Amino acid sequence: MSSLTQHEEHHHDHDVEVTVRTPAGASHPFRFELNELAARAAATAIGYFIKKNEIGPGDYALELIRDGQPTPIADTSRLGDYGLRDGDQLHLITAKPQVDG
Repeated sequence: MSSLTQHEEHHHDHDVEVTVRTPAGASHPFRFELNELAARAAATAIGYFIKKNEIGPGDYALELIRDGQPTPIADTSRLGDYGLRDGDQLHLITAKPQVDG
């Protein structure tokens, strides 16, 4: 049990607690590591909301809402690249399919 506590303490400065909201307005707090890829964080949130029947399966992306301004978060970025801090709000948005041509 102490190794779990040491592990948690070690990562405490490297994670962040944020609220993720769905397009319909449902929200839930999540704790993510700052070095986590945005695609993985989005998948975690999507899985949670699908299980709760808050959203349907689909392509979603994350955006950071700070001071009322949305900032899209690239799936291949790490969450820490956006300066996330405890209490920030992330929105799941419907990802627009890319069309060739």
